[in-house]
This record gives sequence, structure tokens and C-alpha cells, in this order.
Amino acid sequence: MDRPIHEKFGKKYHIRRGREFRAVYAARCRARDGVMTLCCRANSLGFPRLGLSVSRKVGKAHIRNLWKRRVREAFRRNRPALPASVDLVVLPNRLGEVPPYPAILSSLLRLAEIAARRFKNGSADRKAPSAGKNPS
Repeated sequence: MDRPIHEKFGKKYHIRRGREFRAVYAARCRARDGVMTLCCRANSLGFPRLGLSVSRKVGKAHIRNLWKRRVREAFRRNRPALPASVDLVVLPNRLGEVPPYPAILSSLLRLAEIAARRFKNGSADRKAPSAGKNPS
């Protein structure tokens, strides 16, 4: 069974390096709800990228892995609906159990839109994140 090309989750869609995560955190653009916290930063790539930061405080390994699988799947399947040219880092809330996929999906889409809007509105007041050294 062949998947449509737009649903692949290749390496170019991952935030993998520590400096990339730090650059997203340094942008200080966050949105939060009862499911997760989402950090956002503009990128110049033309497509969204996803980073996951799931600490041991969330739960044991199987719980953390389930979180990551569900968030990656929500990102992969709905990448066209997400704001373009943003880096997103997801930090799950400590809920005791992993929410169902539809809750994660709706939270991801809603928070990505809120965070991107906040970043655009506040970017005039802040120094642009791409100014200075290149974080890549």
C-alpha cells in the first residue's frame, strides 16, 4: 500500500539538534492547553518541522513512546493544515495517562495556530530569531 507523498515524515520534518530546540525555546512563543504545551519559532524552510520533548516526569517508557507516536502521527497526517514555515516543539502535560488520538490532534492543530499567530503579532517587538548566528 503506497502512501501519498505529502504524508511522509522524513528527516527534513524533524527537529533533531539541541541547538534547534534551544532556538525554539529562546523564541519564547508558547501556547498551552490541558493536553500539551507547544513552543513555536519561524523557520525559512517553507514547511513545518516537529520536535518532541517528553520527559520522564510524563511516565514510564511505554507511556512516553505512546505520546510520541500519537503526536508524530497527528503531525504527519495534518502537516498541510499546520502553519507553514514554523518549528514546533511539543511538551506533553503530565496527565497520568495518554489522551486519545483525537484529543492530541485537535490540541496540536489549535495550539499551532495560536502560537503562530502570537509569534507573528509579537515578532515586531522582538528581535527576529534568525538575526545573528544561524542555529542550524
